[in-house]
Amino acid sequence: MFRSTGPIFAAVRLDEAANEVLRQAVEIARHYGVKLYVCHVLPDITAVRPLFPQLQMEDALRKSDFEAGAYRELSERVAVFTSPRGKDCELKIEYGTEHAAIITAAERVGAGLIVVGHGSHKYRLGGIAERIVRHAYCPVLVARPSAPGGVLAATDFSDPSTPAVDAAMSEAKRRGRELRIVHAFDILRYGMVTDPSVPGLLPLDFSVEIEEALQGHLDACVRRVGAAEGILVHGSADRAILETAEKLEADLVVVATRGRTGLAHLALGSVAEAVVRRAGCSVLVVRMKP
Repeated sequence: MFRSTGPIFAAVRLDEAANEVLRQAVEIARHYGVKLYVCHVLPDITAVRPLFPQLQMEDALRKSDFEAGAYRELSERVAVFTSPRGKDCELKIEYGTEHAAIITAAERVGAGLIVVGHGSHKYRLGGIAERIVRHAYCPVLVARPSAPGGVLAATDFSDPSTPAVDAAMSEAKRRGRELRIVHAFDILRYGMVTDPSVPGLLPLDFSVEIEEALQGHLDACVRRVGAAEGILVHGSADRAILETAEKLEADLVVVATRGRTGLAHLALGSVAEAVVRRAGCSVLVVRMKP
């Protein structure tokens, strides 16, 4: 069963989206009895003018004032949810490129979960959240406000994706919500044709057997984790997950990712990132087993 044994690392910008990140991060940290780190990333102004040493002292003073102001505001935000100076919570100001600074700082403290937001009216954070999902070594929760609903887990029935279903089961129990599991079945992947003489392709009527086999796998998965329902959906994985989550008014969607990068990522895209980008509720992304 999924359990966050490492600290919870909440990364926030000082905007309205921060409140939901902090609320969910504090709840999870308290549930698992682990430390909470709250991080805010500032641009490194001293790195902008490396060829002008006469300005370094001025930049250093400005940086110190800027950091003090950001720390005060961060402390006030956190105080709404928990003590920012307690032994169970530590505030951190980091510098650099947002997603890289967040991932590096989270790894430094051995975080078991990173919690981030996904944009606001003032700042658009979508690209940051997706980059963190792509590169983080641990699970990532993209926190969004939503009405209380169920938890939806996506699976492709492979062993590497099992942690996502286990994490969804744990989160459903923690939240006191029903768990449902969805599997997307894209018939075009199997190359269905009406002419069985075409080599390398399956006859159209074989799709019924495939669907029955998939339903059997889904039913077994439902029984294993005690889910309320298994949902088999035709279509691409990201669209099936998003549409099912919207229909069910889910409070949380849980998906797995391999964290692909480079040409493979560009060519194949990422279901997890698509769900993170477009979901109307929180999304928990769990790293697949190697």
